[in-house]
Amino acid sequence: MLELIAATTIITIALVPALRLTRDGVARSEELENAEMRLALCTSKLEEEMARTAASWNLTTQVGDFGDRGWGQLRFMVAKSDAIADGGIPDSLATIDVVVWHDEDAGNDLDSNERQTRLTTKLAKLISYEYEATIH
Repeated sequence: MLELIAATTIITIALVPALRLTRDGVARSEELENAEMRLALCTSKLEEEMARTAASWNLTTQVGDFGDRGWGQLRFMVAKSDAIADGGIPDSLATIDVVVWHDEDAGNDLDSNERQTRLTTKLAKLISYEYEATIH
């Protein structure tokens, strides 16, 4: 009987670290999945805004979430500007900055401790973009 109790104790002591490693691995896997989803959604939103801006040169800022895609806790902000101070050239070159973040506190704003993904690009205004948008 003592041997059985000793064996059970040894197995229990050995399993505690293994369970902790498993739990940590699952948490890292979930964080990696969330980071990949933030990147995919950020890339998609950047491409969408590049097309929209090229067609209409609409430089409005947008804020929203991805609830329609099943990721309601992920929010985005798109800031577009052709101001010189932002690296643009008025009516010729715009910067497009997209941030996607996990809104952990559901506050609808980006807090410093919330995980985020940011992509930024520049877009030149070309007559051919506007022409293609009106043709199709």
